[in-house]
Amino acid sequence: MKEEVKIAIFGLSLNVLDMIKQKIRAMYGEAYQISWANIADPQLDILLVNDMFFGSPTIQNLVGAKRVPYLRLVNKNDKSGLIEGDKLYLPFSASDEIQKWFKDRYLQIPMTGKTVNIVQQISKTVSLTKVVPELFNERNGNVQVFDSKGNISLVSIRTQQVWADPSRRFEGSDASLNFTYATMQMTHSVSAVQGQDLTSWLWSLLWYSESVNNHVNTDAYYKLIDWPRPNSKTERQMVFKLAACFELGASIQQVVKKTSYSIEEVKKFVSISMLSHVLKEIPNEEAMLVIEEKVEASGLRGFFGKLRKKLGIF
Repeated sequence: MKEEVKIAIFGLSLNVLDMIKQKIRAMYGEAYQISWANIADPQLDILLVNDMFFGSPTIQNLVGAKRVPYLRLVNKNDKSGLIEGDKLYLPFSASDEIQKWFKDRYLQIPMTGKTVNIVQQISKTVSLTKVVPELFNERNGNVQVFDSKGNISLVSIRTQQVWADPSRRFEGSDASLNFTYATMQMTHSVSAVQGQDLTSWLWSLLWYSESVNNHVNTDAYYKLIDWPRPNSKTERQMVFKLAACFELGASIQQVVKKTSYSIEEVKKFVSISMLSHVLKEIPNEEAMLVIEEKVEASGLRGFFGKLRKKLGIF
């Protein structure tokens, strides 16, 4: 059985990508099985990335894990086929130098040391509270969202639209949630299709996710900006009741008293809603939720009984 080599090439046009794949496959010959992988693949062997995208958070975390050999791809005709440091100059040429790099960086790596889950390593260093806000940062343009289970969606931050991966079979995500910059081909493939609303999609993704530990101030006051749309019918009553309270403006403690839901449930709603821009923090004087003080009937009877006795009324 042939030994498999998993290679991810990111951020290139289809024409250049196909050309590089052909030359790499020819370079390995029949000795190895070459598999073209996604950068989210947990058993990635080699990463080739367009130098323009090298600074993205996802690529930096992959490189920071120091487990995946990589090269930054730079267009420079007069240096074609040369490697300088971590830069490989295009057009790609299977020069002796490149073949030596692939041999040194992959062929001599012991197989027992290669089955490292890169995405799990990323999840230890990347916080959801840092990743999610970047999905609202217009400077990021179009991004591809993924986690340890694979691709999740394509997001156009400028138009606030999302195109979910139809093959995705999981509602939520976990601490491995991350993103990278989308290629022009990805963006073009959905240009004629209306996407989902970013805020609603993100709220649902986080609601059904693990490890959403965004700190919230229980003494602060919050107001609803947009209504969430939970997928599960069984949870809609709770979500809509909480949303209705915050539509008036309220604190977490007030909503706990008003609804009788646990403080953990209300904090989860606030945490996710703040991350997905469904809630905003407001001054306490703008909060309009009214909490009715309940007095037990037995207490009232006792009070009036004592009053009648004091007045001599039997």
